[in-house]
Amino acid sequence: MSNFVLTSLIASIVLTLAINILPFLFPNAAAKAQRKIEENAHRAIEQHEDTGRPRVKVFFPWKAMIVISLVLTVVINLVGAFAGSR
Repeated sequence: MSNFVLTSLIASIVLTLAINILPFLFPNAAAKAQRKIEENAHRAIEQHEDTGRPRVKVFFPWKAMIVISLVLTVVINLVGAFAGSR
């Protein structure tokens, strides 16, 4: 159990450092993300005002599902590898 706690603490520290260092490595990423969000908001408003379009829009995030599935598979395999190395 203490091995799990130690691994969790190390992973927490590494993730915290990564999240705090990423903005310094990619300083324009926040501005680009803000512009994309604003563009999407403007497009949504224009589509909402267009009465000729259907009001219901179906969103199926298949790309995100594939990426999440791959990431979770790698994480589970890494956890299994570290847990089996005892």
